[in-house]
Amino acid sequence: MRTLTLLLLAASAASAQGLDRDTLLTDAPAVPATGTVRLTGSGVATENTDNGATPTGSSSFTGTIAWTPFKNFSGDVGAYFQVGAQGPAARVRYQFLNQLSHGLDLSGGVRFKTVGFHADEGEVEFLVAAGRRFGHLELVLNGVFGMETGAGGGKDAEVKAFGGWRFSDSVRAGIDFRLQAEIGDEEAAAALPPVGTPAVTGRDYDLTTGPAVSWLVMKNLQLQALVGVAQPKKSNITAPVGVLSASIDF
Repeated sequence: MRTLTLLLLAASAASAQGLDRDTLLTDAPAVPATGTVRLTGSGVATENTDNGATPTGSSSFTGTIAWTPFKNFSGDVGAYFQVGAQGPAARVRYQFLNQLSHGLDLSGGVRFKTVGFHADEGEVEFLVAAGRRFGHLELVLNGVFGMETGAGGGKDAEVKAFGGWRFSDSVRAGIDFRLQAEIGDEEAAAALPPVGTPAVTGRDYDLTTGPAVSWLVMKNLQLQALVGVAQPKKSNITAPVGVLSASIDF
């Protein structure tokens, strides 16, 4: 009986630690184990369907390095890409709750990006991420509030979510989703377009979603892929998007 109890506790612990890896669009609600160093590289490709009239088509490579120096706290630095612009980014997270002890993984964090909702403005984001495993089912939800660091005073809100089914300890598939929308821009509201200049058209949000799969090739190596659709901001198009990612722990 004692052996069975230990096995069940070990299985529960492994399950609780299963939400410490970011998906391709959504931040993880848990942080890696203390001492973990994680290198991640990802590529994004979006079809340009307007012949370059707006910066809606792009290909990029993003790399980050993350470290968990002590329990429940993790930080990472790297290069961030969003709709045709790129620059460095940094994030710190703290995990307040874990599923094994509290029934839910919950963390909060702050991210600084030199590329925000507007490509020419930096941004500070405040993140809350929650998630839980129900047997083979995994659910993660993010809420993000961002503020521009430039003179524009812009603000945006972001919702990210992932719902997936874990077929085994190594393979998971589901739907990844990210929606970002501007909720305030004092500079844009005050500015008037020059006489004779066509008004800027297009949506004021940015949407990416699609089916995603992850494969834990080895205990410390994970591959992820997503093929879906994107609706870039400041455009009226819907275009296919593909994302690939690989991460390795040390």
